[in-house]
Amino acid sequence: MTTEADLQQALSHHQAQRFPEAEQLYRSILLADPAHPDANHNLGILALQLQQAAASLPYLKAAVTAAPHSPQYWHVYAEALTMADRPGEAERIRAEARQHGIDLNGDTGAPGGNVPAADDLANLAGEFVATIETLRDKGLHDSAEALARQMIATLPTHGYGWKTLAFAHLRRGDLHGALAPLERATALLPLDAEVRQHLDAARAMRDALALDAGGDYEQAGKLYQRVLAAYPEHPDANHRYGVILIRLLQPEASLPYHERAIGAAPNQLQYWANYLDGLLQADQLKAAWIALEMAQQRGLAGPAVDKLIGIMTMVSTQPIAKVAPMKLASTQSQPSEPQAVPASVAATERRRISTVAPTEREVNALAGLFNSGRVEETARSARKMTERFPDHGFGWKVLAVALHRLTQYDEALKYARIAHDLWPNDEDTLQVLGSILASKGLHAEAEAMCRRLIELNPKRAEGLRVLSIILQETGRLDEAEQFARRSMELDPSSSFTPNSLGVTLMQQGRLSDAIIEFRRALAIDPNFELAYNNLLFCMTHNEAIAPDELFAEHRRFAAHFEAPLKPNWPRHENTRDPERTLRIGFISGDFCRHAVASFLEPVAAHLARDPKLSLYAYSNTYLDDGTTASLRKIFGHWRHVVGVSDDAIAEMVRADGIDILIDLAGHTAHNRLATLARKPAPVQACWIGYPGTTGLDAVDYFIADRLWVPSDKFRSQFCEKIAYLPAVAPFVADPLCPPVNALPALHKGYVTFGSFNRMDKLRPDVVALWSRLMHAVPNSRMVIGAMPRDGSLGKLPEWFAEEGIARDRLDFMARASVPVYLQQHHRVDFCLDSFPFSGLTTALHSLWMGVPTLTLPGETVPGRSGLTAMTHVGLADFVARDKNDFVRKGVALASDLDALAALRAGMRERCAQSPVFRPEVVAATVTQALRVMWQRWCDGLPAESFDVPASTNPLAAQPASTRPNVAPVDMRLVRS
Repeated sequence: MTTEADLQQALSHHQAQRFPEAEQLYRSILLADPAHPDANHNLGILALQLQQAAASLPYLKAAVTAAPHSPQYWHVYAEALTMADRPGEAERIRAEARQHGIDLNGDTGAPGGNVPAADDLANLAGEFVATIETLRDKGLHDSAEALARQMIATLPTHGYGWKTLAFAHLRRGDLHGALAPLERATALLPLDAEVRQHLDAARAMRDALALDAGGDYEQAGKLYQRVLAAYPEHPDANHRYGVILIRLLQPEASLPYHERAIGAAPNQLQYWANYLDGLLQADQLKAAWIALEMAQQRGLAGPAVDKLIGIMTMVSTQPIAKVAPMKLASTQSQPSEPQAVPASVAATERRRISTVAPTEREVNALAGLFNSGRVEETARSARKMTERFPDHGFGWKVLAVALHRLTQYDEALKYARIAHDLWPNDEDTLQVLGSILASKGLHAEAEAMCRRLIELNPKRAEGLRVLSIILQETGRLDEAEQFARRSMELDPSSSFTPNSLGVTLMQQGRLSDAIIEFRRALAIDPNFELAYNNLLFCMTHNEAIAPDELFAEHRRFAAHFEAPLKPNWPRHENTRDPERTLRIGFISGDFCRHAVASFLEPVAAHLARDPKLSLYAYSNTYLDDGTTASLRKIFGHWRHVVGVSDDAIAEMVRADGIDILIDLAGHTAHNRLATLARKPAPVQACWIGYPGTTGLDAVDYFIADRLWVPSDKFRSQFCEKIAYLPAVAPFVADPLCPPVNALPALHKGYVTFGSFNRMDKLRPDVVALWSRLMHAVPNSRMVIGAMPRDGSLGKLPEWFAEEGIARDRLDFMARASVPVYLQQHHRVDFCLDSFPFSGLTTALHSLWMGVPTLTLPGETVPGRSGLTAMTHVGLADFVARDKNDFVRKGVALASDLDALAALRAGMRERCAQSPVFRPEVVAATVTQALRVMWQRWCDGLPAESFDVPASTNPLAAQPASTRPNVAPVDMRLVRS
């Protein structure tokens, strides 16, 4: 895009109050042209709108310096200095403006020269008042305000001008801006009760903000209430008082104030962010997702929204995988003396209040019941103890721990908080609280709980491990590693700690070290399925692992977890009618806002309309969001299986009469491969979720394409047979996707490479190859996105420095909302792929933004995703044979900017010709593939690889080696 087009798009965002997007574009313009007057001026205005007067000054000054003949620039700069409490500098700027022939007072009759007579002043004042009132009555408030400023300049001792200016600020809800003119108006109009009332509210707002910033929330809250007594709908006062209530642990009470704030100013991102925070802390998850949908429909996006999505996505997810099995001490870790019953105990839970503690025998019996594994019985007994002794912490603690083990996480959190109120130093309670809070994304509170636990008991190994997970999830990987290693030293028999350490090491790019830790966990507990999943997923990223070794490890997984189940595989009695309506089951932990669901949903919508198919969903998804609701409408039958045993799910599948069961996870988070290992359906397949074999004999087919699994060499990496589609899954562009811009290099004068792959795909050998290309293309730069939002960069700057690439040639960008992430492509000429685990979702997003990806295919299936994406749109020049060819091709591409620019301009039309961008084509071939699988089973034939051609595919007639197809989506790491 040209700078002018960038500016127009920034203005569009700015006018719609999409401030983060506008700011990003203004800053992008200033990177190319630091003196750009409009970009500086508008960025300064944006800061003023966000009540950051001091921050606005450098930009407004730069605008004046660049364009000194613009009256508007001088006027706003002077006003900003006044708002920043720098009146002396403001007056100096007005004087400097006059030297340039600009009178900021206009034709106002500013003081100077002969002093008018008193009658003249009175007549002039009357004219001002009459005109201002006329303008105001007609609704011309801006004109009235401008005239009031002229009146102040001409008649500075007349109160009406100051009162009008104050009321103009109040009309905008700007109590801070109204304060100074209200004080002047009050001094000049001492009998005006209305002015005094507004002044009191403005002062209360000022003092509330100061107390709020200083952490005195109770006093600040009282002052906000005074403001709201005068202005019940004031958006900022409602918003800030709502935040105060959240901080005072009254999230439910905060919600009406947040709702009033949003009602008055629906485009304020921060209002929505804190409203969502309040809903989450009030355990109103469903309402939070609805609110998020509403916010995003308004085009609101940015890091704050992304952070909340991350938190909400993690709510109630996987804490059972994060906490090692806990043994409860039979002795109490707190004094047995009763304490006051906390307010958090509901009235129904306070009945039969007793000041008597449970006996030692009762405590020992309840602890023994839990430690013996009778968890449901423990929960019932603990609940009875809380009814008898509601002011004693032991029953609440055991109830929380038992419910946590039963995967009833929200209830567990509720009772753990009660236990913590009663026994704030109980180690078991602190540990469970830390784990559940971390799983909900409430990392600060979770970290505080864990650090308190470690302070009480520095040798509590599990507390150290949970803290290491919190640090890992917040991007503090070095510190996370230190705590995990301390935990391992204290408890070398725990299998959980090396698994957690392995995830941290993998995220650092230390794949070989991570594999050692996953194997250590399995040596301690060979039945630790989660560690085995992590091991396999990590191995797919490691270039040092040969394909046959990777396949063999998947088969060893099956030998351990599947082989004992084979003798009990059921005899399937499904009716062998090849033409009848088929019952198709999909099992996944990602029926939510996740990449797998984004690929599945457009296909499922078409399949659901097929009268010959009946769709069943087996959802191991821990949250229920807008995507979940959308998918639930598509599927005719919905089964929620979180916390349900694999045997019970298998029985459910058999009872539903499923003909074909399709796994969408493979060896990634929330998978139920152990269910498929029980062979509950006569035909089973794996699709979309994992770029490799399950290793299971129970899974008959792997749904892929001829580019992703092109030959016998790659088919030998699967125990499943391959069902070949023209494209394995459809890519649908985000509805808020920005337009394609012009090639940045044409106006920047240098080439910018890009990468938006996740951080654990970026390793020293990847950086080394990218650096070779940057050395070969002088003055080139690189944008690296998807960085942690806490600003951490891992070892990436060090790795580039070791290869001779200076830090000032690199731009690191934090993960962002999808529209902002897509807009970041406006800075990139073409992307560089990772290896051996290449990017698919990122490559398709980049293509839609007109940005191709230079890729280096690997020897395993996960390494062919970039090749698949590029071949889909006929870009063979972007597929390298080896590392030297990668550099040669990169130099050639960077040397032909005209070709890159033309390619970029026509990229979306090129994409539209590929089946990967056409859900109806993929859905039609999926239907055919399912019927072929079923036909073979009806005929008593074993699974066999086969192709499904698409007659609607314009490229279907091409040879198999060049036929465009698409590979499964990028995977996320199995959680620790």
